[in-house]
Amino acid sequence: MQKSIVWEGLADDTEEHCAVNFLDTGIMVRSEIEGWADGKPVYAEYVIHLDNNWNVLEFDIDFHVSDYRHAYQFRRNETGKWTDAAGKLYAEFEGCRFIDITLTPFTNSLPINGLHLTEGESAEFDLLYVDVLNNDIRIDRQKYTKMPGNIFHFENDEGRFSADIEVDEDGFVTHYPGLFEMYKSH
Repeated sequence: MQKSIVWEGLADDTEEHCAVNFLDTGIMVRSEIEGWADGKPVYAEYVIHLDNNWNVLEFDIDFHVSDYRHAYQFRRNETGKWTDAAGKLYAEFEGCRFIDITLTPFTNSLPINGLHLTEGESAEFDLLYVDVLNNDIRIDRQKYTKMPGNIFHFENDEGRFSADIEVDEDGFVTHYPGLFEMYKSH
């Protein structure tokens, strides 16, 4: 089964075309983002391989911001250790199951679908954060709380940023106040 989604960036003038393929062996995601962010032209494409529990197994991202191009390829092994394409170990990311990529609401679906929170339940965790505009990868601490209906309260930056994110029946963002709106899906 495949789900195709188009998101519009509200804070930035971006559009994302995302294809999520549900396979017997896991979930494969391919996406392209194009537009303007922070007054600069941006283009990004990423591929994420997930297991059936929404845990990231590997991701590749290639992005252009103005005239600068950057790319990252990371893999996570069965013990939770992350390495790049050259085999370099990143011990600081050990144990991170999820990633968050700026400019896309897709990566919010990873903890939303992977944590299986019930109404009123919260989870706080570290993940691997890919900041496209600043060409930075680091640890980020995030918290999700399942609210009534299809809403998740999201917090990071020690609570200095929060939002109530609305999702569809498959856990994909339909409305992220001020940042993203699902344009269409099928």
